[in-house]
Amino acid sequence: MSSDVTLGPTLREGLAVGGSWEVRTVAELRGRFEVGALLAQARRVAGLSQRELAAAAGVAASTVGGVESGAKGVSVEVLAQLLEPTGLRLAVLDADDREVGPFPADAVRDNAGRRFPAHLDLLPPDQVPHERLRSPRYDRMPPVAWYHRRATSDRLGDDESRIRGERPDHPTAAQLEFRRQERMYGRTRWWPARAATLVALARADGD
Repeated sequence: MSSDVTLGPTLREGLAVGGSWEVRTVAELRGRFEVGALLAQARRVAGLSQRELAAAAGVAASTVGGVESGAKGVSVEVLAQLLEPTGLRLAVLDADDREVGPFPADAVRDNAGRRFPAHLDLLPPDQVPHERLRSPRYDRMPPVAWYHRRATSDRLGDDESRIRGERPDHPTAAQLEFRRQERMYGRTRWWPARAATLVALARADGD
């Protein structure tokens, strides 16, 4: 049998029709997200009935039945709520099956308090872009960070990281402040103690 063919009984993807099993290729199975089947499997893992799961998740029993049958749509938030009592959780994975976390809530913001666009790569304020060095602006507040548009960033970035699709998170205000002070005081004898204090403060703010 060809390696790209999967029989239903093995992966619970087959349908019993007329005593035979439907055969589906791997390509047909990719990209599908059968919420109802996943929720039923989650109940199976946890050993919960529909009523027990509904009670544990704080929803109506008809919600669980409707989702599993496909008669009821479900938001990501409600699906996560339904999975929690089963000990399972939702996750976003990249092409290498590594989990992708959310955009950092404490990422640095611009002078107006707005988030920088998530698709842009940020640089600390001391790394002034060449174009701004050539044409400085004295009518604006000093920026808290600089950004590269994607095309520029790709030219400047690490080729291997770019191929893997890796992008560093936007820095936090605490990280930029640590960098600023390290540049100013990093050669002093008391800097290690100061650095430890800054790290402790940043961790306390994150808790």
